[in-house]
Amino acid sequence: MTPLRHALKQQLTQIPSLTIDRWKDTHLICLNYHGREVAHFHGDDILDLRLSLKIIRQEALSREVSARIHPKRSQNSRWIGVEFKDEAGVPAVARLVQQACYESI
Repeated sequence: MTPLRHALKQQLTQIPSLTIDRWKDTHLICLNYHGREVAHFHGDDILDLRLSLKIIRQEALSREVSARIHPKRSQNSRWIGVEFKDEAGVPAVARLVQQACYESI
């Protein structure tokens, strides 16, 4: 695990009821809130998040990363890829994960 992903994981552990687990017997690492997947990692610096279209618009999140990791994904998908390249971006990604958690219930 890279230091950047470790920094994000440290912030995510502060979200009550969020677990970080492998998906079945794969290498895919998922973030689950009350047993429901809200995000999963693509490598060490991309998180694929399930957010409402309203939040995607409000946050002005680009579909560019999603197009790279899931080229056939609909432009109206609730799943969106978010890249974090340095520690300054970690709090923003953690905040988006928290929003994804609260939307999932």
